[in-house]
Amino acid sequence: MAMWEGTRENFESKEFAGVVKRYKKMLSDEQMGFFDVADFEYIVDHYIDKNQLTNALQACEIAISQHPHSLIVKIKKAQVLMGQLKTEKALHLLKMLAEIENTNPEILYMLGNCYSLIGSDDKAYDYFRKAEKFANEDRDELLYNVGAGYIQNNNYNRAIIFLEKAYNENPKNDSVLYDLAYCYDKLGYEEKSILFYNKYLDIDPYGESAWYNLGIIYTRLEEYDKAIEAYDFALAIDENYSSALFNKANTLSTAERYNEALTCYLAFLRFDKHSSDAHVYIAECYFQLEDYTKSYEYYLQAIQLDSKNADGWYGAGIVLMLEEKLSESLIYIKKAIKLDDSCPDFWSAFGKVNAALNRYEEAVVAFQKSVEIEDSNADFWIAFAEFYYNCKQIGMAIHTLFQAETTVIESASLFYKLSGYLGEIKNTQLAEMYFEMALSLNYDLLSNFFLDFPKLKSRRWIKKLLSKFAFNNKPG
Repeated sequence: MAMWEGTRENFESKEFAGVVKRYKKMLSDEQMGFFDVADFEYIVDHYIDKNQLTNALQACEIAISQHPHSLIVKIKKAQVLMGQLKTEKALHLLKMLAEIENTNPEILYMLGNCYSLIGSDDKAYDYFRKAEKFANEDRDELLYNVGAGYIQNNNYNRAIIFLEKAYNENPKNDSVLYDLAYCYDKLGYEEKSILFYNKYLDIDPYGESAWYNLGIIYTRLEEYDKAIEAYDFALAIDENYSSALFNKANTLSTAERYNEALTCYLAFLRFDKHSSDAHVYIAECYFQLEDYTKSYEYYLQAIQLDSKNADGWYGAGIVLMLEEKLSESLIYIKKAIKLDDSCPDFWSAFGKVNAALNRYEEAVVAFQKSVEIEDSNADFWIAFAEFYYNCKQIGMAIHTLFQAETTVIESASLFYKLSGYLGEIKNTQLAEMYFEMALSLNYDLLSNFFLDFPKLKSRRWIKKLLSKFAFNNKPG
C-alpha cells in the first residue's frame, strides 16, 4: 500500500511537472492551450511555492477565463492577492464568493484572515467562528491554522481558544500541542505549558526545541534540576544546540553551581568564541569563585570583543574596587554608566567607589540616582544609608531608610538596619518595633544584625524580643 502511494506520488509529480512545462511553453509561444482546474491549481501552487506571485496571479486570470464558474480558481486568486498584500482586492473577491457559498469554510477562513490583516479584529474573529461552524473535513487543521495566525499577531488568548478546540478534535496533533504549550507559557501559565510540552514529547521525544523551552520554564520556576535535565535532553538530541548549552550554563550559574556553569560557558565558546556576553558570564563565575585574576581577565576580554559591553566595564570595575585600586575602578564604572545610565547597580557601585575616595558630593549624587531608578529595591537604599552612617551622619541614614519604607515592600534587611541605627541613638521604642518586624520576616538574618551592631547585643529590649520570639515559636 505505502509503496503504491509513493509510486502514485511520483507519477503525479512527473505528470504535473509536465503540466507546468506545457503551460510555460504556451506562454512563450503565445498560443492559448486548455488546462483543467486541477492543472491550474498545481500551476498556481507551483508559482506560490517559488514566491513568484505575479506569475501565480497571471495563471489565475487565465484559469478564470477558461473556467469562469470555478470557485476553486477564484479562491486561488484571492489567496494570491492576499500574498501580494492586495487585501482590499482579496476582500472584495471573497465577499462575492461568500454570497455564492456562504457556508464554505475556506472562504470564511480567508475572509477572517483579510479582516485580521486590515486590523478589524472583531470581524476577523466572527468569520473564524463561522468557518469553524461549517468545517467538517480537516476541522482540526482549520482550527490550528486560525490559532497559529493569532500567535503571529501575539494574541495568545484568542490563539488558545482555537488551539484548545483543535486539541479536542485531535489530541495527537503535535503542532497543536506545541503551540498550546507555547501560548500558555507566553501568558504565564507555566504548569499548563509544562503539561502540553510533555504531551508533545510523548509523541515526539526527540523534539529538542520542546526540551529547550521546558528548560526555560523550569528555570523561571526555580526548579533548576529539572531545567538542567531538560537542557541535557536537548543537547543529547543535538550536541550542537548552542542555545541549550548557553541556557544550561545560565541555569547552573543561577543555581550557584559555578564550576559546572564555567564548564558549559567555556564549551559554548566553541560555537561563538566572539561572544562578549559569554565572556562576561565566565568572568562572573570566576568572581563568585573568588578567582579575581581570572575574573578580571575575562571581563577585559569581553570589553576587547565589544567595547560597548557595559557589564564588562562594570565587572572589571568591581574587581578593581575589591582590590582597592579605586582610581582605576572609578574609570571603569564611569565608562559603564556612560554606556548605560539606566542601571541602578552601576550607580550604586559608583557611589561606593566615590565614597571610598572621599568624594562626598559625587557619592551622594550616585546613590540618589540608584534609588531613583529602582526605588523598590531595598539593597540600593541600604547602601545609600550605610554611606551616610559611615560618614557619621546617622540621622541622614535613618531618614534615608524612612524614605525607603514608602516604596520598598517589607524587607527584613532594611528593618534590621533601621532598628540598628535607631538603637544606636537610643530611640528604643522605634528600634524595638523594627527589630520585631525584621525577626518576623527573616530570623536567619539576625546574625548579620549582630555583625553590624555588636554593641546592641546586650541591650535589654533585644534580649526581651529574642526571648519572646523563641517562646512564640516553640514547637508544640
